[in-house]
Amino acid sequence: MARRSRRPIQEGSAAGTLDEIESAGDRLVVWLAKNQRLLLAIAAGILLAAGGWGYASTTSQETSSAADAALAAAQNEYRTAMGGQPGEMTIPEPANPEAARQIREEFAARFAQVGQDHLGTGPGAVAFLETGKIQQALGNAPAAIASYTTGLDSLPEADALRGFLWTRLGSVYEADGQWAEAAEVYAKAGALKGYAIRAGASASAIRSYIHAGQPSAALGLADQLQASAPGFVLAESLQAEVAELRYAAAQAD
Repeated sequence: MARRSRRPIQEGSAAGTLDEIESAGDRLVVWLAKNQRLLLAIAAGILLAAGGWGYASTTSQETSSAADAALAAAQNEYRTAMGGQPGEMTIPEPANPEAARQIREEFAARFAQVGQDHLGTGPGAVAFLETGKIQQALGNAPAAIASYTTGLDSLPEADALRGFLWTRLGSVYEADGQWAEAAEVYAKAGALKGYAIRAGASASAIRSYIHAGQPSAALGLADQLQASAPGFVLAESLQAEVAELRYAAAQAD
């Protein structure tokens, strides 16, 4: 499809919400080995109430201490290299842009190696998530897409961690004006029952469908979202766009 002009990620998008969660509380990891449904529901509530970053992974392979340790070491060393302290919630931006670029390039490779070394585990998938985020910051969209896709392919279909990867993938497509592609992956994240911010992902899919010129898909998903999450409120601007589409559809009948 023809690409439209680049647009920044809009306020209220699922990717924006994920950024807020990550910056508010950086690495709350929820491992599910038993009682997965109950723990997942509790974890989602804690994550949203506390504003913490986390994921619930239901990979068939149990997470090894080596994978967990490798991921934690890479995260802490990246934060330290960027000028922060281990365990801090946010990663500072170095004053020297060239130094920041070199650090990001080094740790993109480091996280990618952790992902490959522990492919098929929760920490391995998070390593690919981290890789993609750094590649996005470097402006390397194709590499970010490849990293997120590798992380997705390494996880079972029902794993809640896929929601974070799909949302990030959607943010890459959105930034490049590939609205149909963005809508597709945002919709997948919104349909994933274990994903804590699935309603926000569905809202991003609705907005992307509108930009892609697919009003029927946008309205259909808006109806599904209203039925599945009646308490969720779309951003005012998106509400107005959906209302305009409904009016146009009614006039056409």
